[in-house]
Amino acid sequence: MPSVLGLMEQREARARQDLESWTEVLEQAQAEVDAARERVERARVGREELVSVLAGESTVNTSVSVPSGGGTGTAVGSGGPGVGHGERPPVWRSSMGEQVLSGLYREVFAAAVAAAGPVNGVELTRAVGREAEIKNEVEKIRHRAYVLEKRGWLVRAEDGRFTPAPSVVGRDASPASAERPRPGAGTA
Repeated sequence: MPSVLGLMEQREARARQDLESWTEVLEQAQAEVDAARERVERARVGREELVSVLAGESTVNTSVSVPSGGGTGTAVGSGGPGVGHGERPPVWRSSMGEQVLSGLYREVFAAAVAAAGPVNGVELTRAVGREAEIKNEVEKIRHRAYVLEKRGWLVRAEDGRFTPAPSVVGRDASPASAERPRPGAGTA
């Protein structure tokens, strides 16, 4: 008759094998999720770049239809970069100042410039006058910070906090720009 201790050791060994097997499956699934997320992000950035190019080439007051998550938005080419409220920011180039940013993107960038150091999504949300206790509000601001990072305006540290890109701040941005009245401040 096998010993109870021997049976428990066998049971533990089988459980450990199961754990290792499932951990491997989980890691493979996570790798697939990460790859799919990267494909989505590349497709989104490509679409935004195309819209940006098309908006730049469109004539004055000509609309460019932009599919976004099943809906349709419009980017209007009547007045140069940064005109539309919520329009995606352009990719930063050395000839650009923060005046090309529009709406909430400009507010988020100005808040990051005005901050004493790196700021997280909650701090940015408070700085632009939104309710940081509402998770959706924080996510909206964090999303804008991510877009600004992808476009070269902000830098994200490993801990997820944001700072202005050194090349951008050295150019036209200044902490005083964050003190200007925000467009739409006090509205929902």
